Amino acid sequence: MKRMILICALCALLLLTVGCSGEETPAPADGGAGETTTQPAAEPAEEDASAADDEAAPESAAATVEEQIALVQSMIDEPIDRLYEAIGQPLDSAYASSCLGQGEDGELYYDGFTVYTYRDTDGSESVYDVMPDAAEAES
Repeated sequence: MKRMILICALCALLLLTVGCSGEETPAPADGGAGETTTQPAAEPAEEDASAADDEAAPESAAATVEEQIALVQSMIDEPIDRLYEAIGQPLDSAYASSCLGQGEDGELYYDGFTVYTYRDTDGSESVYDVMPDAAEAES
């Protein structure tokens, strides 16, 4: 009997996973729906750029990928703005309908890892998880 319950639970989990892996919708550029967004890297002003970089650069600028992942793990359930303050904007992002609620699941791509987020229907977005890229996980 226990084995049958376990098998049914695993089948339900598999169906949920398959159902959530549907076609992705691109990330909205304006907080709405419709366009894929790529965050361009900000260029510092030419007048005294080195001083501005020292003051404005995130603490993790010199951090290793492992240190950044650890930092993001400590930020799970935190608002997305705190993530951006800590490690900066992602290189790219993608959003799709969520299996967690009526909002959207987000994938924020950084160099060496991906941050997963949940954006609710009211526009609030929070950190959900972080995973190293396959190449990083193997090393």
